[in-house]
Amino acid sequence: MLEKKQFGHAGLYEQMQQDALMLIESYGFSISTKTAGKIFNAMPSDQAALVNYSEDMGRIYIPADTIELCLERIRQDVAFWPKGFGTGGMAAYIVDDTGPRSPVSEDMKRLATLYGQTDLLTSLQSSFNVCNSIKRNDMATRGRVECQAIDDMIASADGKLIMPTVLSDAAYDHLKTYQDKGHKVGAALSIVSTYMTVSDEMVDPFLKTVTRGLPFIMNSMPIGGLTGPYSMTALATLAQAEALFGMVLGQLITPGIKCLNSAMPTIADMSQKDMPMMFGSIANTMINILLAELNISLGIPCCQSSCSHHRDNLDDAAEERSIEIFNLINQYDYFIMRHMFGFSAQLNDFKIENMEKQIALYKEVLAHPTPVDLPLPAQYDDQGMEAIFEGMDRRDFRVLDHTLQNIGISFTR
Repeated sequence: MLEKKQFGHAGLYEQMQQDALMLIESYGFSISTKTAGKIFNAMPSDQAALVNYSEDMGRIYIPADTIELCLERIRQDVAFWPKGFGTGGMAAYIVDDTGPRSPVSEDMKRLATLYGQTDLLTSLQSSFNVCNSIKRNDMATRGRVECQAIDDMIASADGKLIMPTVLSDAAYDHLKTYQDKGHKVGAALSIVSTYMTVSDEMVDPFLKTVTRGLPFIMNSMPIGGLTGPYSMTALATLAQAEALFGMVLGQLITPGIKCLNSAMPTIADMSQKDMPMMFGSIANTMINILLAELNISLGIPCCQSSCSHHRDNLDDAAEERSIEIFNLINQYDYFIMRHMFGFSAQLNDFKIENMEKQIALYKEVLAHPTPVDLPLPAQYDDQGMEAIFEGMDRRDFRVLDHTLQNIGISFTR
């Protein structure tokens, strides 16, 4: 076993967390009057009193002592969350020998069976969107498909944690029924869209989850250079603030609810005209490792992301990058790491055969680890918070001086 390294350090984690708390407490999150009404109506009055809200400014603020109160509640349930590898995302299509196609229920059964049979896989989300051909307002059909997917996951995952992304009331009720029977279930969701804004669209799934007391994964994915700052610690801080905000809201609505920090920022390649996402890059892995280290230092369960390669197909170059990423993440601590197996470089497709190949490849790496060129330790960006404020004010990070100055310096691998 190789000795574990640290990408950050205690002082850096503390500074980043304090910056994240300041964003939540003093800068606040933009929120519509309608969405604020839904959230406060769901809160017990004593918990609502712990939050500051300005209807005139359209912003919600949560004091640091309230955040710490909620984090202490979260720490009580760390043992609920299994460490290891998870899947995640909602790829628009699945790939098989015939090419890309819409996923069907048999794909979900096969994926869940693979999870149930693979020891290092511990938490199962829907890696593809079985509802992508259903009209969004056809909740009756969607409910049937989502409930079937939940049944398939439960039946095949051998008691492991399942965390699907669902929208229908029927699916949330179905999850609740399974929870009441003792199954490890919950939901994967987000509450913040871009630019620290509470999403009008996402608030209903959030409330359907937390008012039922279902455990939840709180996703957050600002994009460095587009919707977030273009430096390692600043982008990680923004992602941390967004995820913590959603977790704390859940605690204020249902005190003691189980939840997990799934801040998983990614990066736009600002050197290319179409600015593609750098999911399969070393930099993307390391910013997520930094967040894992930060949350582990806080005693908070967390789930970060590392797409294991940078190619559209699992070719020789992709396998070489996968081996490098596998050896790299094994040098650092994480709680749950997802997107490691089966996804292409842009997380837009998923192939079960590739997942099987990469699991076998990872086990080879475990048996025969090889040295990797470790990144230099993360350094705090003194200009990062100013860049966040300026980017939020403009609602665009692309042409900030901070972004332009860091192209070719930050996120180069």
